[in-house]
Amino acid sequence: MLKYSEGKISILLPDFSRRLYNLSKGVDSLSREEHGRFFDLVQRLGLSNEVKQAAVTLYLDFKNRPIGEYNAERNSLDIFLIASVSLAAKVIGDFRTDQEFESKVFVSREKLVDAEERILRSFGVQDSVVSFSELVWRLTKRQIESMAQSFAERGLVTGEERESLVRLSYEYLDSAIEKGLSPKMSYRGRASGVVLNAVRDSGLRISEVDIARAAGFDRRAMAANASVIEALLKEKVQ
Repeated sequence: MLKYSEGKISILLPDFSRRLYNLSKGVDSLSREEHGRFFDLVQRLGLSNEVKQAAVTLYLDFKNRPIGEYNAERNSLDIFLIASVSLAAKVIGDFRTDQEFESKVFVSREKLVDAEERILRSFGVQDSVVSFSELVWRLTKRQIESMAQSFAERGLVTGEERESLVRLSYEYLDSAIEKGLSPKMSYRGRASGVVLNAVRDSGLRISEVDIARAAGFDRRAMAANASVIEALLKEKVQ
């Protein structure tokens, strides 16, 4: 359930959050290094214990899959641990931007995006601790909010314009989903596509480059996704 009031967007996820929290029973299987890494990330980003528990659940779920075991053999799981924190924070509703991860965790946006997508793709082909479509839906809405906030911080929109952009993007997203938007489209791709359409229809002066950067997405792929979403929205009107 989403709630918008007084210029702030919050996600009320009591059942969803509790499900993630209760499933985080494999914490003892974390190594000492992994425990320390999670603690360090939570401290650096000022995250709640609920986010940490959700991140641990997502990370362990991924780690125990074939792709996770493959990366474990190559000692390359750290980026997936960081990506699990990023995803969990968005799902739980603890607002964090890519810029914060870049500046406080010292991880490149490109590597973070790639790791997130690998985790989500693994969820899409195997049973997971959460519904894949539900997870993508929630992450998309959080990404829209993050993008709008980054526009405001850069002075590209006013506070009122930011709120209007988020509301319109939410409307476009829900309309596109109703018309059959595939959950397999990445959540960042979805967010960039609906925001691009919302920016155009709102007459805001935000370039495609700015939108793609805020989404952490490729500009050409963003344009393709925007065309798919635009077609679905037009179909709704007809």
